[in-house]
Amino acid sequence: METNKNHTYIIAEIGPNHNGEIQRALDMIEQLARVGVDAVKFQITVPENAYSLDAFKADYQKKESNSGESAVNMSKSYKLSFEDHFTLYQHCLENKVDYLCSAFEMESLKFINENFNLPFYKIPSGEIFSVDLIEYMAKYDKPFILSTGMASYDEIEKSIELINSNFKKDITILHCISNYPAPYEDVNLNVMLELKKRFDYPIGFSDHTIGNDASIAAVALGASIIEKHVTQDKSLPGPDHKASITIEEFGELVKSIRNVEKMLGSTEKKLSEEELKIKKAVRKSFVATKDLPSGHVLEKEDITFKRPGIGISPLERNNYIGKILKKSVKENRVIKKEDFE
Repeated sequence: METNKNHTYIIAEIGPNHNGEIQRALDMIEQLARVGVDAVKFQITVPENAYSLDAFKADYQKKESNSGESAVNMSKSYKLSFEDHFTLYQHCLENKVDYLCSAFEMESLKFINENFNLPFYKIPSGEIFSVDLIEYMAKYDKPFILSTGMASYDEIEKSIELINSNFKKDITILHCISNYPAPYEDVNLNVMLELKKRFDYPIGFSDHTIGNDASIAAVALGASIIEKHVTQDKSLPGPDHKASITIEEFGELVKSIRNVEKMLGSTEKKLSEEELKIKKAVRKSFVATKDLPSGHVLEKEDITFKRPGIGISPLERNNYIGKILKKSVKENRVIKKEDFE
């Protein structure tokens, strides 16, 4: 995906945190648009198409949902209908944020692809080897975002080959730790840099940690996309709320990322007006060690180096030794270029 190098694309991942309530999802779109996110992301699936009779819940899902509930029933509890997604898409347009959505099986993927103008395809970490879904998406000339939680470098390479099976795609690779929440010691943000080095694609970070530190650090390291889960209330029932940040916290994250972007600036070494003023005050110049008369041939012993930096730089010493002064210079005064013949 092409992104402005000075603008991190910030995705608020609602996922199932609307708890199957369309009004909650609509309210969250409005609230997130106000805090300045670029995109609001949802998930869509027909549970019976995504889960077999042998499917089971991950440990974090068992902790945060009805322990006796099956994986497919849990999915049903927190889903919105296809019709609801038309409403979500329109509401995103009205609030000037991108509607994003991950599909977990073919029926849902075809639905969002045929009905919505998606800015890109998002492949969740769990779908990295879903050959049917990737082959379908690979036919279209649309950017991809590839999450890489649970995947080795070799597996990531194979997935990229699938995505590029018809022609080379615009892909942003997201470093991701598929743990909810992910402990800081497991985050390994340097992997993000290795992904860029190995695959030569833009990089980003799908953040499952508590708090905002990891996302801010990722931006400082060069992430062009940040994705993070968001909730209205961490105490709500559901598998993802406790590993999410609140909308207020998301607003703070957006502010911090925009501040980091300003601080990163560009590779051009530019001095501000204030720095130029300070430069004159704190740099050093040639200063006379004694009264020097007009016509004097400058010797090494005639000069020392003192503040301010309004005269000749110490680096130019050898260029001026042996030159003749056309003006007299008093002891402990700055010697300037115009003082010489």
